[in-house]
Amino acid sequence: MNRTKILLRFSALYAVIGAFMGSHMAGSGSYMFRAIHAHILVVGWLSLFSFAIFYAVFAIPKHSKLAIFHVWTAIIGSFGLTTGMWMYNLKVDFAPETFSMVFYIVGGSTLLISFIVFGLMAVVFGKHFVDKQS
Repeated sequence: MNRTKILLRFSALYAVIGAFMGSHMAGSGSYMFRAIHAHILVVGWLSLFSFAIFYAVFAIPKHSKLAIFHVWTAIIGSFGLTTGMWMYNLKVDFAPETFSMVFYIVGGSTLLISFIVFGLMAVVFGKHFVDKQS
């Protein structure tokens, strides 16, 4: 699995969705999606892009189970949080409110686990982080 490539691709998808939502809000004059738009760009685009750069810059072992777990919790968590937020805040017809709330909470909790794992990786793989000599 190419961690950098998969994270960059999901990041790009979130960037397009977030930019489209921002454009829609500006054009319509309605800021109804403001919080969802912000989370899609910060959690989806910015966080996943930052994680991709992390894997591109630092020599994290290719078959690290911790890294694989981190990547998938980041992707699943960002999707769950933003989709759950959208379903819960807009009270979509196809999903009961309880389902939307659980989807939102589980997505956010999964994303939180991803950030905790990222912090753990910063400690476990700290030997790979070195300043460049100038």
